[in-house]
Amino acid sequence: MSLPDWSSFDYLINPTEKFWVDVQPFLLAQGYRLRPRYDPQWKPSWLQVQVKAGERRPHPTKYEDCMASVEFLTLLDSHSGIIVDAIRVKDGQKVVFKRVKASSDELTIAVSLSSGTNRQDPRNCAVPILDVIMLPSDDAEALLVMPQLMRFHVLPYRFLGEFCEFTLQILEGLEFLHEKNVAHRDLFWENLMMDATKVVPKGHHFCKWQTHDGVSKDYQWNTRWSVRPVSYYIIDFGLSSQFASKDALVLGTLGQDKSVPELSNEVMYNPFMVDVYQFGSVIKRCVYDYEGLDAFRELAELMTMKNPTGRPTAAESLALCKALVGKIKNSGNLDSRVWRLDSRFHVGLMAVERIAVKCGWNPIK
Repeated sequence: MSLPDWSSFDYLINPTEKFWVDVQPFLLAQGYRLRPRYDPQWKPSWLQVQVKAGERRPHPTKYEDCMASVEFLTLLDSHSGIIVDAIRVKDGQKVVFKRVKASSDELTIAVSLSSGTNRQDPRNCAVPILDVIMLPSDDAEALLVMPQLMRFHVLPYRFLGEFCEFTLQILEGLEFLHEKNVAHRDLFWENLMMDATKVVPKGHHFCKWQTHDGVSKDYQWNTRWSVRPVSYYIIDFGLSSQFASKDALVLGTLGQDKSVPELSNEVMYNPFMVDVYQFGSVIKRCVYDYEGLDAFRELAELMTMKNPTGRPTAAESLALCKALVGKIKNSGNLDSRVWRLDSRFHVGLMAVERIAVKCGWNPIK
């Protein structure tokens, strides 16, 4: 008699995934293949394994198809079940689908930023919209198709120049958005991404980024400095708005960064200065989390001043950043080492480990 099986209930299709199972045939006809998990004929791999008497069936987590895409999503509960990954059949490109309201500002803004002269502007780092798919059974919703990216911070920075590149690109992108009178309104950790094509040549799994295939622990990646330039992107325009001018005032407290001092449902505030604060808060946290990023401390403090009128605009922040990076470059410090610290104890790799990193070892810490 075999041992009782692992409980697989938590690894089966859940209600938030049912939508993707239903549209899988339609998307395949459109040229996009979802992961095997969302095939209507899917049978869990771990339940197909033949086991001998007295043995326990392998745990579901040993198989790629146990992973639901919702495991990747941000901490915003409202996002649950609206994002999934796929492969574009014609060229094998990894893409991401996002369900949006067809009448939403998000769709209008995202498509506009990815079209015509906007896409040609070198400062524009809004995530490219590769396709928009209208659903056959529901004209109230559409699917945005975007390249699969990696969160900017999960792999550690190794050189000061890498962080300079990231900061300059996002500030250029923010200047561009504000020139178009678009306020992002959630320019924080989970909405800042990296094209990891060169950094992780073997690719990363959508739900389990620290693996190539979702299962294997053999993970290889390059420092950003060794494959520079690396491109960074701003994603998720779900809270964004386009205004008549940058003097617009709004209400609202949504967003990842709850430390923004002026957020209110009662007192109007300028959303463009909130964007500046939010990205300044990202820079400030990185300065705290790394040894070697102190050069960015003053910029972060200016961008996160409590009084919005005391903060530099996006364009002014970019000018300050360019001047700072120019000084770093002129001093020959772009290739200075930086080290990520443990946020709990503010310690990082030991001296011997740092030597090993300099010799080619590349851990994910």
